[in-house]
Amino acid sequence: MNVVLIDSGQLAGDPDFPEINLPKFGWSQFVDLPVEEIDERCWRADIIISTNTAINAQVISESYKLKLILAAGAKTDHIDIAAAKARGITVCNVPGLTADNVKDSQIIADQLIDNIHAWLNDEPTNVVE
Repeated sequence: MNVVLIDSGQLAGDPDFPEINLPKFGWSQFVDLPVEEIDERCWRADIIISTNTAINAQVISESYKLKLILAAGAKTDHIDIAAAKARGITVCNVPGLTADNVKDSQIIADQLIDNIHAWLNDEPTNVVE
């Protein structure tokens, strides 16, 4: 399972992400991934996490293993939800929280991992329709 966080620098403070409850997974975290590198860094991702950086139809189509996209916060307008749905990819967010608040950022980090665990158990939460 490969998880890619493409813009951790957009989360206020330095939130501590809990461990994912899997025996084996890869976690790649980028502070601010340039747009021209997103395809290259995400093509093998099972899960992409983004705070504000665009996850467009091209990224979605070229990420052949992609199954879950997580918005780090309430905002989802940076994700091409229609393209994700067309491929059967689940999109979740963290409603009511913004990444520009240190306290919220830690809650977002915790809830992102909770969303991953729920998705792994086939019970995704905060699914964007």
